[in-house]
Amino acid sequence: MNMVNLLDATGRRRVVTSLEKRSTAQLLSIRQNLHHQACIGVDGIDQLESRFSQNLANAVMNQVRGFLNTEFGQLRVHRYRQVFSVGHYSLESLIAGLFRVQFYARQVQLPAIEGVSEPALLSLSWGVGESIQKAEQERQRRSSLKR
Repeated sequence: MNMVNLLDATGRRRVVTSLEKRSTAQLLSIRQNLHHQACIGVDGIDQLESRFSQNLANAVMNQVRGFLNTEFGQLRVHRYRQVFSVGHYSLESLIAGLFRVQFYARQVQLPAIEGVSEPALLSLSWGVGESIQKAEQERQRRSSLKR
């Protein structure tokens, strides 16, 4: 029996179109399992930019990014303008990580502001929700309560 002809038979081969390949492919992404979102912002970053310089504000944002990357991993942290977002699968782990990041951020001293005797410390505001929009609304609500 000729096995080569058996495998090359037209009934055995099926041509798959690219549309079929795309519709049956499954995206393997960690983002599908990150059901909880957090938004993190630096309190008073606009005043820091206006009083000192854009470079200092960028350095502060990079330092906060470093804290978030260390705590949650570089692939989970995203920045949009002056706010960071983080996704996580566990609400308890997300909040615990945010408390640790907030603790490390409070250790950072900012340049002294004229007329203020105590040193300025870096302060973060954050909110958690099921989507980034809800987390940002919660962050803004919590930030307004601090003032």
